[in-house]
This record gives sequence, C-alpha cells and structure tokens, in this order.
Amino acid sequence: MTQEFVQALSAAAMLEVWEEGAGRHPIDRALLFLQHACPEQPFEALCEWPVGRRDAHVLALRRHTIGDRIEAYAECPACRSGVEFELSCATLLASAVPVEAAIWTTVEQGSRIYELRGPNSRDLALAAEAADQEQARRTILSRCIRRGVGRDEVVAWVESDEDVLVERLGKLDPLAEVLIDLRCDLCGQPWQMLFDIVTFFWNELQTRSRRLLQEVDLLARTYGWTEGEVLRLSEPRRRMYVEMALA
Repeated sequence: MTQEFVQALSAAAMLEVWEEGAGRHPIDRALLFLQHACPEQPFEALCEWPVGRRDAHVLALRRHTIGDRIEAYAECPACRSGVEFELSCATLLASAVPVEAAIWTTVEQGSRIYELRGPNSRDLALAAEAADQEQARRTILSRCIRRGVGRDEVVAWVESDEDVLVERLGKLDPLAEVLIDLRCDLCGQPWQMLFDIVTFFWNELQTRSRRLLQEVDLLARTYGWTEGEVLRLSEPRRRMYVEMALA
C-alpha cells in the first residue's frame, strides 16, 4: 500500500475520535480517522487524497488498532437470513494503488483522449449535496474526467463513452469501492455487498468507546483513579483490574 507509517489509536485517542465524530457525516469521520493516521499531513492535503488512498490508511489504522481480521455480517436480500463472513485488512490493502501513482491518468477511447483521476473527499462532499443519485454521479464524473482536447467544454466526455469511462475510473482506484461477493447458505442467493471501512470501523469504535467509558467509571469508583490514569493502562492490564473490581 504505502511506506507511510500508521500508528494505532490509543485508548485516549479512540475516545477523542468518537467524541469529535459523533453526529458528523461519514466523509468527515473518514478525514478524522485520516488525521490521526497521518498527523504530519496538512488537513487540506488529506482532503485531496483519492478515496482509495484515504480508505487504505483507514484500513491500516483499523488493523493496528483492533487487528487484521474483520468479522462482518450481512442480510440476504432474498430470504433476509443472516450471513456472517470474514475479511482481512492485509488482503484488502494488497489492492491499494501505490502512493506515488500519478493523480491524472491518460486513457484513449476510440479517437478521443481523456484524463481521469479517482474521486477524493471533496468530490464526495459535493456529490452528497446533490438532489438525487443521478446528479451525484454526474457531479463526480464532471470533476474526475476531462478531455485531452478542449477541456473548457461544459460536458467533458462524450455520452457514448460514459459507461467505459466509469469502468476505467473504478480500475484506477480499486479501494474506492470494495464489493464483496456473498452467497446465502440458506437459500443459495448470490449478491454483492458494498463494504465501507469508514462506517464499519466507526461502528466498532463506538462499541469500544462505550465499553472504555464503563471501565473508566468502574475503576475510578473502585480505586479512585482519574480517567487519564485508567486510559494509560494497557488493555490487558485494564481488563485484569476490571475483572478484579467485579469479583
């Protein structure tokens, strides 16, 4: 994926992210994760990172903070039964685009030349304000596709090329949209599910943060420790104290 080092979230940082990200849009939460994963990078620069690069760092942050294995759950669209499946952060990261890859890529379609780039968080934020899905799609395309000749045109692409260009965009940044192939054990229905690491990691973070606060409350009442003292304990040691406090 990258040579950039991503450090795990400490217990205190986990609570900080959870508190700051509560009630915010998933795009904001993704950038919040990114700020903690890459604290040396200016915020404005992080907003310009392609979504795949952004989510690769969120995956790496999750891997270092919680672990490589992802245990997930989905509901069969046909019979509504639950399907459990596992993913690996490392396996997903293997498809990430190298950091040094060019932002714009030149492609030829017929006799026409285009330049494409993967969408970034700013593109997604503008698309989120669109009136409907079609307008959101066209917002993304208008920002991520430009003609090699005559770039001042209102429409940057020829309509007949649109589907091909969308497919090429997906190949440019594989981690921008992770689709998981699933099959229901009960009825045999196959389907694809979009796996969003930002939403998944946020839900995990909420669960762990609530548990952390409960542990802080218990140990503060039992031993008189401050929140900072409890959070500075390693996780195994904190759990041991919790077990003794509950005994």
